[in-house]
Amino acid sequence: MWRPHRDSARAVVAISARSEQSAIDFAQKHAPDAKAYGGYSSLMADSSLNGADAIYVATQPDTHAELVHGFLEHSKDNLAVLCEKPLAPNVEQVKGIYQSARERNRLVVEGMWTRCFPATVKARELIAAGKIGDVVAVNGDFGYTIANGAPAAVRGDPATGGMTLDIGIYMIEKALLSYPVSDYSMTDCQATGVLGKEDGVDLSVSSSMTFVPNAEGSTAPSGVASLFWTGLCDTQEVATIMGTKGQIVFQRPAHTPTTLTLTSQVSRTETEHETFHFDLPEEDGSHEFFYPGSIALQYEAEAVRLAVLEGAEELPHWTHAESIACHRIMGQVRQQLGVAGTSP
Repeated sequence: MWRPHRDSARAVVAISARSEQSAIDFAQKHAPDAKAYGGYSSLMADSSLNGADAIYVATQPDTHAELVHGFLEHSKDNLAVLCEKPLAPNVEQVKGIYQSARERNRLVVEGMWTRCFPATVKARELIAAGKIGDVVAVNGDFGYTIANGAPAAVRGDPATGGMTLDIGIYMIEKALLSYPVSDYSMTDCQATGVLGKEDGVDLSVSSSMTFVPNAEGSTAPSGVASLFWTGLCDTQEVATIMGTKGQIVFQRPAHTPTTLTLTSQVSRTETEHETFHFDLPEEDGSHEFFYPGSIALQYEAEAVRLAVLEGAEELPHWTHAESIACHRIMGQVRQQLGVAGTSP
């Protein structure tokens, strides 16, 4: 939980964990001035939240929706909520959260941190400026070997676990970046995959999607996306957006991108290449991170800080409409795979 300031400073003022001692230990190591709370209900019971203006929910995924609703109902005015992805296990719950936020004029953000990376912002600018023409195809992969370590929620409950909710969401994000929901609709989705023998969670998924322009009489062509994600092996993790005039490649690792390559088609046999590189923020070595590139979570924190100060109800980086579209696609994929407890 943090309090934003008009300048670039941010202050962590409260930390909550399942046990008070865990919260105390974390605070002593990372935010000595923050107040520690044992249990999330203990934090919610504090009417002032120790001065926090925004809450970051980074618990296990199956607890996200309940905690977000709890903080939306908190008595503190204008309390903003940033929640790790996935915001909820299905699209209906996601829509319900956003509806509740609108009714209370609250900022709620699904933590699609990839969208806040400078490389992603640049890619979006290039696409909008027509640098690669009309997008006609997206190709991408993301895989890591979960046997070597993975979030506990990935295995066990198929309704809230599996690789689609864990990392497939990043691949679908790339498709929606390429085919903005304001301009395109996904009209067909086909998926095949491998489920865990013991728990039935989705472990490997190959999906194909078709996106059609929304505007009647649009001259833009329809496009496709071919996406793969898995927890059974490490993959190259590159994403390519192909257009009628060129292509953009998110170099490895595409979900925490630092390098883009723009290829412009000069003629049928001649191309020009331009590389955009964005160094990750410097780290002082005093903190330990579970995942590569986590120092860049500050991009998302800064975007939320500015949104709080501006009184916004969503981030332009990852709008509610994009989030809902993504969860709708994930629901269709998981339902086609026969994952238990899923709905489109």
